[in-house]
Amino acid sequence: MAITLNPDVVQRLAYVRFLYIEGIEQSRQPAPLRSRAITSFHDAVENYLGTVVQHLDIDVNKAPEFIAYWALIKPKFELPKRDSMKRLNDARVALKHNGTFPSEHQIEQARQTLDDFFTTVTPKVFGVDFDSIDMVDLLTQPEVARLVREAQTHADVGDFSMAMAGLALALDALFVHYSGRQTNARWRPFTFGPNLWWTDEPKLDGRDAPRHGRLAKLSEIAEHMQEALRAISLGIDYPSLARFKIIAPSVHGYANGNPRYLEVKSHQLLSQGDYDWGHHFVIDSALRAARADDIEQLQRKQIELNSSPAQPYPERAWTGPREASSGE
Repeated sequence: MAITLNPDVVQRLAYVRFLYIEGIEQSRQPAPLRSRAITSFHDAVENYLGTVVQHLDIDVNKAPEFIAYWALIKPKFELPKRDSMKRLNDARVALKHNGTFPSEHQIEQARQTLDDFFTTVTPKVFGVDFDSIDMVDLLTQPEVARLVREAQTHADVGDFSMAMAGLALALDALFVHYSGRQTNARWRPFTFGPNLWWTDEPKLDGRDAPRHGRLAKLSEIAEHMQEALRAISLGIDYPSLARFKIIAPSVHGYANGNPRYLEVKSHQLLSQGDYDWGHHFVIDSALRAARADDIEQLQRKQIELNSSPAQPYPERAWTGPREASSGE
C-alpha cells in the first residue's frame, strides 16, 4: 500500500475496514444474530468519522453526536449520505435501547450505504482506495503478517488457490507463534504438550503388531485435540477454523524447506469471495490471539530473570498458617 499517511491514521483506517467486514460477516448469520451487524456498521462509521476529523485537523473538544459530524466536517469536506446514516443510527438506537431487531432489508440497506460511503469518501479525503487499506497493519505477529501480505500478491492476480495456500501457512505460523517454541520453558502456555511427528510412530511387530493400530488412532486423536485446544484457548472461532480447513489447501513442508500442496478440483474453483472470507478469518484469528501477547512476554521476562543464578535458589517448605507472635 504505497501511501504517505500518518501510521496512526493507517491503523485506524484498517480497524474501520475490519469492523466493516466483521459487520458483513455478521449480516450473513440467521436472525436475530445478524442484528449485530448494525452495531458493527455503526462502530465502523463512527471510528471513520473520528479519523476524518483527525486527518483534516479539525479542532474538537470532545467527540460530537453521531450526526453532528456532518456539520462539523462540512467547512473542509462535505460528507455524503447524511440521511442514510441517520437511518443507521436510528436502527442502532432501536436495537440497543429498545430491543427492536432490524429487518434483513435494513441491514442490507446499511451495508450498501457504507460500501458507497467508504468507497466515495476515502480517496477524496485520504488519497487511497478503501479496498487498498491493508488490515495486516493491525497484526502483532511478524511472520503471520508477512505470509498474509504474500498471499495477497497471489490474490491480486486472481490465483486464489495459491493465495489460500499462503493463508494456510499464515494460520500455521499463528499457532507456532503461541506454541512456546521461542522459549526454553518446560511448561509453555497454549502448547498442550509436545508436537507429534510421524517419526514418533512406535515400531511394533510380531504379536504386539495389533496394538499398533490402537496407538496410531490415539496419536491422531491427541494431535487433533491439541490443535483444537490451542485454537479455543487463543479465542479462535472453532467452527470457522473447521470451515477454513475444508476450503483451504493443506500445505506440507518437505525436507528441502519447500512447502507444497496438492491442487485438487475444489482448490482450482476457489473464488474471490472464498479468499476474502479466509483473509478476514486469519486476521480475525490473529487479532483474537494477540490477547495472549502479554502472557508470552511475561513468561520470557521470568525466564530471563530466573536463569543462571549466581547462587542456587533457596528451597522453602510450606509451614501452614503463620502464627501470631505475642507482640502482635
